[in-house]
Amino acid sequence: MRGIRQGWILAGLTAIEIVRQPVCLLLTITAVAACLLSPLTLMHNFGEDGKLARDGGLAFHFLFGLFLAAQASATALHRELQSGTAAAILSKPVNRMVFFLAKCGGVAVVLVGFSAAVTMATLLATRTAEVFLMTRQYVGYVMDWRTGIMALAAIPAAVATAARLNYRTRRSFTSSAFVMLLVYLACVVVYALLMDRHGRFAPLASPLEWRILGVSYLVLLALLILSVFTVTVSTRLPAGPTLLAASALVIAGLVSDYLFGSRLSSPAFARLGYAIIPNWQNFWMADALNAGGRISYPYLTGATVYAACMITALLGIGLLTFERTETR
Repeated sequence: MRGIRQGWILAGLTAIEIVRQPVCLLLTITAVAACLLSPLTLMHNFGEDGKLARDGGLAFHFLFGLFLAAQASATALHRELQSGTAAAILSKPVNRMVFFLAKCGGVAVVLVGFSAAVTMATLLATRTAEVFLMTRQYVGYVMDWRTGIMALAAIPAAVATAARLNYRTRRSFTSSAFVMLLVYLACVVVYALLMDRHGRFAPLASPLEWRILGVSYLVLLALLILSVFTVTVSTRLPAGPTLLAASALVIAGLVSDYLFGSRLSSPAFARLGYAIIPNWQNFWMADALNAGGRISYPYLTGATVYAACMITALLGIGLLTFERTETR
């Protein structure tokens, strides 16, 4: 019980420390803004309303999540190893396993918050995107400018609220802005559920693309695998090389079907490589949403089990690595 309590406290402190880093807020705001601005730059629908806004939001989700995972890992572990904070904590009755798992948990909490913000931005971007409507009152293409403007206004509103809280109560500006961004985006999602594209009160008349949630969940699973990998690498390397190592793992996972998948019946090294390198194609299922498709629950369950196995294996490697890491 004592170790569990210590782990919860350390995980919470880790998440707070990561969110207080300006780069975390910058990456989150940039990803959200890129998702919300994408419908304004599209000139063609490619046969399906909102497709490019949806695919762009999911791509931003994974790309900026990769950078955030690397930066959060460096903040969570490597910096503390270099500054001596980890040695001070481990000198007290805190188990190394509890410490390492708590750091991974803190990074995971931040990634969940980041994924929630980008997922809401993607939902709002697809709602904002131009669609063709045919009703008694209107026939033609329409863009939901009201939802788009409100969603974009959530960013400066969150920053302004955080600045006011920092001035009046001395709360951390970056962590307050991160939380308020989630709150304001959630408010805009509620507005989108209650109002139609013409700004009239019509609950659920213009439903959001809830199918996106399944794909966003898969992207989150991929980011959680990357986060455990980057925390493991950060026991030895700083943020820059950690990001390069994570990028190399992403590239290797994207081409694993070509390198190893077609050779499963021949050399043993191909089977081993295919087993130990995460196949990111299993988590990038944006194309499955084309033409009204959706991700099935059995597939989500299988992907969750696959991710859990990968995370467990990486945690085991990370614990072995951290046990042999010197602190100063």
